[in-house]
This record gives sequence, structure tokens and C-alpha cells, in this order.
Amino acid sequence: MIWFLLVITAVFFIVFETILEKRTLSEARTFNFAAMFAFGNAIVLAPFIFFADLSQISWSILGLIYAISLLSTVTSLLIFKAIKHSAISEVAPILALLPLVVSLLAFFILGEKLNIFQIAGLFLMVAGIMFLEFQNFKTSSGIFRKGRKRYVLYIGLCLVLGGLGAVFDRAMLSGLGVNSLAYLAIIQIFVAFNYLIFVNVKPNLFPELKTSILKFWKIIVLISLLTVAHRYLYVSAVKIAGSIGLIIAVYRLSSLFNVFVGERFFGEKDIVKKILATIVILGGVFLLVVN
Repeated sequence: MIWFLLVITAVFFIVFETILEKRTLSEARTFNFAAMFAFGNAIVLAPFIFFADLSQISWSILGLIYAISLLSTVTSLLIFKAIKHSAISEVAPILALLPLVVSLLAFFILGEKLNIFQIAGLFLMVAGIMFLEFQNFKTSSGIFRKGRKRYVLYIGLCLVLGGLGAVFDRAMLSGLGVNSLAYLAIIQIFVAFNYLIFVNVKPNLFPELKTSILKFWKIIVLISLLTVAHRYLYVSAVKIAGSIGLIIAVYRLSSLFNVFVGERFFGEKDIVKKILATIVILGGVFLLVVN
């Protein structure tokens, strides 16, 4: 039960983090926010390097973590773009499809088999997203409405990159036995480094980024603390739980809570439909990963 308490606490941290992110993104440019977010996470986590167990960290492991950080960098930027320009109650249920992507990647790349319950879960998840997004079976509503194609692409890429990242996370933490705290700290430092490289390549971005840092640094620190807390709780649960599937099933409850957030804090519409669709998707998640 310890893993469950860790994950459900992480879910509540995610909800508070989402509220702060959406409010800040309403004022800040996406790139500036993503860079500040990365810097904040790195600053919060960097001191823990001195306390973490680095015995499993080699040069080859560092190289693998840096490769994973590139996925994380692109994924974070795309997620923030989607959140900024879309309703949270639209984005959250779609991001709940991540276990579907992970399972399909495992099926096609690793040759893992799907049982009847997992196949049923896949169908439930697809049915939930169709109910959420399609009106009269036409791609003209929800996030698919006219002029939204780029954000559909962003979320699709987030799911693919996030699925790959989840597979690599599991390999690092369980397969290679890398310390959770060391892994979090190193990958966030690498992500911040990636944004610094981008700013140096395009120095015209720096003046506006500096202005944003001076304006938003307090709320960015708070967001980073929440982010570091829920990610540490998550990776700690991954280390001790017998099934990664159960962890993901509980972790994805954040999508349902974020639908409520969209209605309560940002006045988003069609909330009942979105709640029902999210419940259907999460039901599919449960069937997909519980085994």
C-alpha cells in the first residue's frame, strides 16, 4: 500500500501544478515558460546530487540519461503549447491515453502480448476519446475543430515521446538500478542544459526570457517544487511496486481531476461529457495495465 499512497499524493500535486501552469501560461510565452520551468526544476534538484547514490552512474549511463533528456525537453515544450492554447479539460483526457501508447510500443517493438482484458481496455480508451472529441462522428469539435490541427499534432507527439520516455524510465530505474533521486536530478539538469543551448543558438530570445524570469520566478519556484515532489513520489513508487501498470492506472487519475479543474477554475464547457469520457478512458487504462 505504500506505493499507492505515494502515487495518490503525486496526483494531488499534479492538479495544483496544472492550475498554476495554466494561469502562468496565459501571460507568458510558451518557450519562456518551458525554459523557466526547466531551470527551476534543475535548481531545486541540483543540491540533491550531493546526497543521492551515484554508484550506478557511469559514463554510458550518463549518455543514456542525456538521450532521454532530449525526449523530455521536446515533450515538455509540446505539452505547454497544448495547455496554453487548448482547454485543460480537452488536453487531460487525451494525455490519459499514454498507457495505450506504451502498450502498443511494447507490442510492436518488444513483442509483448496483449490478453483479452488489455484488448478490451484499448477499445474502451479509443471509445472514450471518440465520445469526447467527435460530434456526430465528424472531426469538427473539441480539439479537432477548425484551426486546431497543430495542437492535435503536438499532443500526438507528446504521447509518442512520453511513451518512449516511460519505457526508458522503467529500464533505468528497475532494469539498471539507477537511484531515483540521482536520476531525477541528472535528467532535469540535462533538460535545463538543452534549453540553455537553444537560447545560445538564438540569442534574440534571451532579453524576453530574462524579463519573464524576473516577473514569474516566484511562481516558477512553486511549480518546480510541486513538479519535483510528484516526480520523486512517482519514481519511488516505480522502484517498490510489483506492477508498473497499477502505478500508471492510479497516476492517470490526475486526468480526471484536471477535467474538474478546467471547469472550476477556467470556466470550460461541456464538463459532464468530458468527465464521462475521461471515466471511460480511465476504465480502459485500468483494464490495459492492471495485469
